[in-house]
Amino acid sequence: MKKTCVLLLLVALLLGFAVPVQAANVMLSNQSLKVDGVPVTCEKYNINDENYFKLRDLAMALNGSASQFSVDYDPEAKAVRIETGKPYTPVGGELTQGEDKSDTARLSPQTVYIDGKQRSDLTAYHIGGELGNNYFRLKDLGPALGFGVDYDIPSRTVLVTTGTGGAGTASAAGRLGKTADAGREYLDRITFLGDSTTYGIGYYYRHGYTDLCPASQVWTPKSGTMSLWDYDTATIVYPATGKEILIQDAAKAAQPEILLITLGVNGISSLGEEEFKADYAALVKNILAVSPDTKIILNSIYPVADSWKYQKSINNKKITAANGWIEELAEELGVHFICCFDAVAVDGKLPESSQNGDGLHLTGEAFGKVMEYIRTHALED
Repeated sequence: MKKTCVLLLLVALLLGFAVPVQAANVMLSNQSLKVDGVPVTCEKYNINDENYFKLRDLAMALNGSASQFSVDYDPEAKAVRIETGKPYTPVGGELTQGEDKSDTARLSPQTVYIDGKQRSDLTAYHIGGELGNNYFRLKDLGPALGFGVDYDIPSRTVLVTTGTGGAGTASAAGRLGKTADAGREYLDRITFLGDSTTYGIGYYYRHGYTDLCPASQVWTPKSGTMSLWDYDTATIVYPATGKEILIQDAAKAAQPEILLITLGVNGISSLGEEEFKADYAALVKNILAVSPDTKIILNSIYPVADSWKYQKSINNKKITAANGWIEELAEELGVHFICCFDAVAVDGKLPESSQNGDGLHLTGEAFGKVMEYIRTHALED
């Protein structure tokens, strides 16, 4: 079990599907669960050395707390819908234990929405056949739903703490959860570093999209292209002078309060996970070495539309995988992660109405959705 919470969670809902078994090792978990120090009895499975729980069990256990959430299932859309902060309505069968159904474990085909936003970054298995339930990893849902997760090794106990993490404490390292709208003042504190997928923020602002941010807050290369492997040689146009300088030199000069980085779309065409993370980590460390007080937010890569011509090298499957790497890296480095992929994605891809003509870059309206997402997933002071 990893220190960062290698035990995980759940989601309980219906329907079994004939999807090939994907878990190499599935068995009932013998580890315990405590919520705010109180033991909770429920059914849980260990899948590839990680604990998975039913979402409805957790919803029942957290009901009435600062981290409560509702759960609903849309059979027609095959969608699990979660609303944070709302009370949970029991359907029966919560917090019970049954017989071992390990041999029925299948990757779940159902879609999960949290507060109306599709979440493509959650790992789920369907266990129990046609009338079974979805089981999700706890470390995936904790930050998103506003509860903390830890593990006590001596007692082999999963520890859930309500009112912390995710929507509860947006300033914690890792994924930023939902907050109240932080408004224009919050956006004004952010510097945006990225490639051509970031350039549009300043460009559309100049063309009347004043809900975005001016070019004075945008660091992008003159060429429009920036790849992770150029982390120590890439230059950006420094707004204060209009000159091209190294990223670390810009960070040293500006000492940005909040730096939101959107990079990696070029990297996924040729880099594997290890190289991708190593180059990204080196970039972050270079920045913090010269601007240690800067709060860094690693943004997800945005989805591409069906009209994007180069699906073989850059596609939404690769993007989703890379966004998982970026989130893991944020946790490892003690910085923040924001999934703006969710702000613009519909059914896991960029709608044609949100792309500006090439299937990759966002429209001004789509960037508006990104800004709203950033304002409502804000860092706490």
